[in-house]
Amino acid sequence: MSRRERLAKRITATGVGAIVVGVIAVGIPATAAYSLPELPEQDRADWVMPLDQFIGPSTTRLTYAQELLIAPCLRAAGFDDVAVPWRDVDAATNALESQPVRAFDLADAEARGYHVAATDDPGATAWRAYSTRVYADPVFDDRMRCGDEVLAANPELARDDLTSSVAIRLSDAAFAEARRDDSVLDTADEWRACLVDADVFDSGPFETGALESTLPESPAGMPTLAMAAEFGSDDPSTPITGDEIALATADAACRESSGYLEALYQAEWKRQLTVPHDYGELLAQVDVAQIAETKRSVERVLEAETPARP
Repeated sequence: MSRRERLAKRITATGVGAIVVGVIAVGIPATAAYSLPELPEQDRADWVMPLDQFIGPSTTRLTYAQELLIAPCLRAAGFDDVAVPWRDVDAATNALESQPVRAFDLADAEARGYHVAATDDPGATAWRAYSTRVYADPVFDDRMRCGDEVLAANPELARDDLTSSVAIRLSDAAFAEARRDDSVLDTADEWRACLVDADVFDSGPFETGALESTLPESPAGMPTLAMAAEFGSDDPSTPITGDEIALATADAACRESSGYLEALYQAEWKRQLTVPHDYGELLAQVDVAQIAETKRSVERVLEAETPARP
């Protein structure tokens, strides 16, 4: 079997595996809830959740780390001009892959107001050119050989991640349900009063009087449609204004002081302690220690080997 045939077989096997997981996770009725056997320490600052242990690094991060390790082998094979380009793996991951929903907090507000996370990877074009070249002659055979050597030396980078998407869906469902929990909704009046008392603007569309009459029932409704339109927050390429930061940081501070974030964290945590039976059967087979090692290895490689941004 040629290297190209082996590559095609790998891709096919991964695709079939993903389909099988989908059938296991969705197609069979649950019979009894599955309790997660091991739990992390609670850490609200990083919004650590029980299901996080089943979520591996994004495919974008994993693939980039592999290519960075393959590069020296390709140079040794005589391909000095085949260099892994810089790319923004965080933005690329946001654009291409699902990630668990996390609560909006002061760190988010200070960094980008209500704007969604960046999805524009300035290195995307260079990355596509690189990928096209290494999977074509004359580089292809050495790329595959070097890849095999790297994965043999770093087996934690060879894992096929078929559980992250399941864990992310379960996590997002728990987050959505937690926002409707009575303990969370009970904090809404205090949050609204806090944001009105903050008196962020004395004029404009969100001056205090107008804000008081248009605030949603809970922080889950922020930013409102009018706010999102005013700030362009649904488009990560639009500028983040001082007014947006001012309102977002006041909002985030009130979520904290009202007890909303603590109630939301505990409500989501509680919902993640158990999962439907058939999801549990899948998760019970996962080596979470290996997932943790893969994440650590990927981050070490990215920190040490990512080239400078041009």
